[in-house]
Amino acid sequence: MRAGDFFGAGTGSWFDLAIAKDIAAGRLVYPGPADRAHAWAYLPDFAAACAAVAARDDLPAAARLHFEGHTLTGAELLAALERAAASLGLEPARGWRHGSMPWALMRAGGLVVPMWREVVAMRYLWDVPHALDGSALAQAIGAVPHTPVDIALAAALRALGHGQGVPAAAALAA
Repeated sequence: MRAGDFFGAGTGSWFDLAIAKDIAAGRLVYPGPADRAHAWAYLPDFAAACAAVAARDDLPAAARLHFEGHTLTGAELLAALERAAASLGLEPARGWRHGSMPWALMRAGGLVVPMWREVVAMRYLWDVPHALDGSALAQAIGAVPHTPVDIALAAALRALGHGQGVPAAAALAA
């Protein structure tokens, strides 16, 4: 199974390490151009789809199944993230600030930090618009789990400790 970039699984993804890293300070970062489509997979939905595939004993031994997930431009993702944050009471008093990835710094740092080098090697996925066609997966398992993006993003923020009084609106007002 193939899927877009994960979110909604706690820590360790683009979502928490870059995009929403500074959400408590009212700052969001998007790694690519805001007008390019990018594939995203809400991990609880993807896991349920994987379980549904694993439960089938009538599927071919090898098949290419794409999990469609959510395809959003950077602008759409940031707007949905702002709505999700607002639903949890996270709204900066001075409005949201948007930033971009420091790709040149990461490229230079990649000389000594192997992970940065590998992240930079995958940068093209932020520049090239892409989406996944989930029709083969739907044909294989029937209804594919799909949480609406605003609900999925709010759950992802809660999984990171936001909206439960952990970094709360007081931090956003600063």
